[in-house]
Amino acid sequence: MAQPASNPKIEELRFRVKTDPKSRLFFPLAEELRKIDQLGEAEQVLRLGLGQHPTYLSAWVSFGRVLREENKHQEAVEALNKALQLDPGNVVAARLLADSHLDLGDRLEAIKKYKLVRALLPNDDEELEATIERLDRELNAPAPATAPFMADSEPAPLPETSMAEALPATEDNQVFADAEASLKTEQHVGDVTADREPMRAAHGESPFEEPVKDYSAAAVTVEKPPGIHVEPAPQGAEVPTPWSDEEAASDVFAPAEAPAPPPPTEDLANTVTMADLYVRQGFVEKAREIYQTILRREPDNSDVRGKLDALASGPAPGKEGAPRHPKAVKLEQWLAKVKKREEGSVV
Repeated sequence: MAQPASNPKIEELRFRVKTDPKSRLFFPLAEELRKIDQLGEAEQVLRLGLGQHPTYLSAWVSFGRVLREENKHQEAVEALNKALQLDPGNVVAARLLADSHLDLGDRLEAIKKYKLVRALLPNDDEELEATIERLDRELNAPAPATAPFMADSEPAPLPETSMAEALPATEDNQVFADAEASLKTEQHVGDVTADREPMRAAHGESPFEEPVKDYSAAAVTVEKPPGIHVEPAPQGAEVPTPWSDEEAASDVFAPAEAPAPPPPTEDLANTVTMADLYVRQGFVEKAREIYQTILRREPDNSDVRGKLDALASGPAPGKEGAPRHPKAVKLEQWLAKVKKREEGSVV
């Protein structure tokens, strides 16, 4: 008997969901529709409801179940994975997801999810254990043995056929057949009696003859060409030149030494000190050159620029009215105080 297309409960839920589209009653409506095999409408109701409530766990599980019953296993996997993201310990979602992977032929993912279900269940499930054992056997089954390849096997020899048998029967060919038969007879006699003719008797000049008794190394001495004078090699040429200890210790494959670092640049304090010394000694031009060199290198050095401006505006050092550096004035004052303190301690 076919299921009715609707019932009072479904009609009431439809009315309430229609009057309030954001209501969570879309989930029980979809479940009632699934029970009467209205899978298409149930899928549509769940899609619309999950668009309003994307974190509704029960609705995601119901959505995966409806898709599985519609044989949409790949979409069911996506929906049930979403449910497990919301609740990793949901046994129903894990079981449905394992069944969906198995329907898709993915036995590895299926056995992973079945083992997750086994870990989440409080009691043993015989059917679940049987499924896990079956998948384990299928995944770990040994590969079928292939027939060994007989690489060293040789093809069966062809039947021996003489040249005489292959030629047509004529008078000239009969002569050839008689000669071939005679040769075979001689070969057979030689094989049986082992009395074959030695090579030295058959060939006057055999390349395999043994050397004469008075053979010596002089027999292979190279004759000097006429008109050519060959000097013997010097004795030192036959002795390898010994390496010195330094050459033996050195590694010819060692990388080349790094170049020496460049000399350190001149200290700026010493340069300024030298220029100040030139100023005190009256060598204004030398001091001015050093100050200018420092300014070209460090244009923001206000101390050096002040000294250079003082040289340009004031009289020559060593004369009356020559500008004095503030540090020199402070140093002289400090020295005077120290001198007075020492004189007072002596008295």
